[in-house]
Amino acid sequence: MYPFFSIIIPVYNCEKTIEETLESVLNQTISDYEIIIINDFSSDNTMEIVEKYKDKLNEIKVISNFKNLGVAESRNIGFKAAIGKYVALLDGDDVWTNDKLEKQRAVISKNNCDICCTAYNFIDSNSLMIKKTYNVPENLDYNMLLKENYIGCSTVVIKKELLHGNSMNSKFQHEDYAFWLRLARHGAKIIGINEPLVYYRILADSRSFNKFKSAKGRFKIYLDQEKFGVIKSLYYFFHYAANGIMKKFL
Repeated sequence: MYPFFSIIIPVYNCEKTIEETLESVLNQTISDYEIIIINDFSSDNTMEIVEKYKDKLNEIKVISNFKNLGVAESRNIGFKAAIGKYVALLDGDDVWTNDKLEKQRAVISKNNCDICCTAYNFIDSNSLMIKKTYNVPENLDYNMLLKENYIGCSTVVIKKELLHGNSMNSKFQHEDYAFWLRLARHGAKIIGINEPLVYYRILADSRSFNKFKSAKGRFKIYLDQEKFGVIKSLYYFFHYAANGIMKKFL
C-alpha cells in the first residue's frame, strides 16, 4: 500500500543538525509516510547518524549521489523515487512540529489542493528562536508569489502528480522559488496554513544569509525563467526588496 506522504530529505554534511531533523519526523502524530534521504556526497558523520534511525523510522530509504550534485538535483532524485500521494520537503537542518503533517493532511482532504505550505519560525545554530514568525496567506497564486516567496521549502507538501515532467532547476540560486512560480503559473492550487509548523534554521554559511547574492538570484529568475523584460523585472524586484525590509524592521 502506498503511503500518503513521501518525505524527501537531501543531506550534505548535516552531522550537527540531522538528528534533530529526524527526531521531528519520528515524533509526527501520523505515520503514513515513507522517508527518502538523499546523501549528497557527505564527508562528515551525517550518514552514520542516519544509519541509527533506520530501525526507528517508517520505510526509510537512502540514495547516495556519486558526487555532490547540489540540493536541486538531490530533490529531483527524491521526486523520482517517491511513491506517496504527496511529497513533503524537509532540509537536513530544519525541524517540524509534531503535528505538521497531520494538519496539512486535514487541509488537503478539505481543499484538494496541489500544494500546501505553512507559516514558520526561525532558529539559530543552537536551536534558539530568532526573528518573528513568518506568516502566510490562506490562498496563494502566481501574482502573489511574484512579489513575495511565501513558500518555505521545508513547509511544503506537493501533489506527486504535479512532479511528472517538473523538476527543480539547479541553474537558479533560488531553485525552490523558481519551481513554485512555474507550478503556480500553470494553475497549481496553493493553500497556506498560517500557523508556524516548521523551524527554519538560519546559519551564517547558508545561501540565504548572503543578501546581495540572494537578491541577484531573485532578479535572475524574473529575467531568465519568467522571461520578463528589465523594467518588469525591476518592478517585481522592488516588491521583493520592500518586503524584505519590512520583515526586518516591522
